[in-house]
Amino acid sequence: MKKIKVISTVIVLLISTLTFAQGNGSIGVTDARSMGMAKTFTTSSFGIYAVGKNPANLFQDSSRKVELILPLPLPNISGAVGSNFISLDEYNYYFGTKVTNSDGSTSGRLLTEQDKTKLKDLFADGGTVFSDIHVQLVSISVQPSKAFGAIAFSITDRISGLMTFPKSLIDLGVEGNLPNKVYNFNDTQFKASWLRKYSFSYARDFKIIPKLFKSFKVGASINFVSGFFYAGLDHINTELKTGEANTITGKGDFLAYSAFSPDFKVKYNFVKDEKKEDFSGTPFPTPAGSGVGFDFGISTLLSDNFSVGFSITDIGKIKWDKDVAQYSSNAAIYLDDLSDKAQRDTLVNRLTGKESGKFINSITTQMATALHIGASLKLESVPGTMLLALDYHQGMNDEPGNSKKPRIALGVDWYNLGVFALRTGWAFGGFDKFNWGLGLGIDFGVIALNFGSPDFQNVVSSSKAKRVTFAFDSVWRF
Repeated sequence: MKKIKVISTVIVLLISTLTFAQGNGSIGVTDARSMGMAKTFTTSSFGIYAVGKNPANLFQDSSRKVELILPLPLPNISGAVGSNFISLDEYNYYFGTKVTNSDGSTSGRLLTEQDKTKLKDLFADGGTVFSDIHVQLVSISVQPSKAFGAIAFSITDRISGLMTFPKSLIDLGVEGNLPNKVYNFNDTQFKASWLRKYSFSYARDFKIIPKLFKSFKVGASINFVSGFFYAGLDHINTELKTGEANTITGKGDFLAYSAFSPDFKVKYNFVKDEKKEDFSGTPFPTPAGSGVGFDFGISTLLSDNFSVGFSITDIGKIKWDKDVAQYSSNAAIYLDDLSDKAQRDTLVNRLTGKESGKFINSITTQMATALHIGASLKLESVPGTMLLALDYHQGMNDEPGNSKKPRIALGVDWYNLGVFALRTGWAFGGFDKFNWGLGLGIDFGVIALNFGSPDFQNVVSSSKAKRVTFAFDSVWRF
């Protein structure tokens, strides 16, 4: 059992060390209206809300000339935190329940064989925890005329991260000290970043093939990105094998990077005699990296009420070149005496790269590139107006906010109900696997307020919740 504790401890230490060193995409949080529609937006987000999703829909067939997103009366904020594999009930059952023993002491729950099987099944598709915070600081769109088209400028912050626990870590904890067992940790993932995007967008109706398309809108955005921090695993192929007589053999093999704004005054353990300075908090830190990205979209109207479109967002890369640190390990592991401090220290060092840290010139990371395809149908034969939208989202990488697992979403926006709009939607696939969205809009004409969540099932059944999501915003229109 002591051997198991040693291995578990060093693996957790590995993850925590990387954490400390520490776009919308296809699954990330977005604005409140789209969140209420289960993150459906390709042909159903319009005007300033189309920026970052499908810039073609920045152009509107509307008499309104100007739209503004400001911190008042409601800031444009959305967020999500949680996991894709374990609910609150399940967490409390396996990790939060204490049993009172006959002597009055407490201990964790003693798992049955059925409990152990269920716990391992929870991690069958990977155990990932994540956080994603999106703040649109300010945005403005102007459409001087239909002939000119529409232009927009926006500043958006996104702080996001994900960490996937290796299935072998759970096997190790559940099965205990089994000899001749190989534990591979190559499914471990960790990435986190804070990005600020400055977007310049343009869209107009090009009136292509008017006999087929009642409108053919094309839009594009150029995004100048400042990165304030990044931390992530490039790869991990660490493997441990338990043998007879309490021996542990294997290899420590991983590569990780981090980069922080110099203003954060991060202290690196490999820098000797470093002058200790306090963290410097500022809303405009010096970037640790920068990059240029692009969005492109098309939205066509096939009839008065039916449209189809697609977009590709966050095409680009970020180069990190300030205070970039590298941690790595590629060495054999051998331990046969738990009482030998030198062996224990060597094990920790080779699993965490504790003594391998060094500065390097730069690294390059991808933006959360994603493809979005959608169609929508407007119904006017009901009280008010109802918009039905269907989307397909496909991430091109696994950067935070993105997933290479496809996601399909169906959203409904029922508006023109006085000042109110009701929204709902359902999504399947991707990281979340299932979403039921619900939202509310209140439109006073000059100003509109929006509230929404793509995970309303977690509100209805909070004990089954795997994550918490929220979104609210306001927009001025003139």
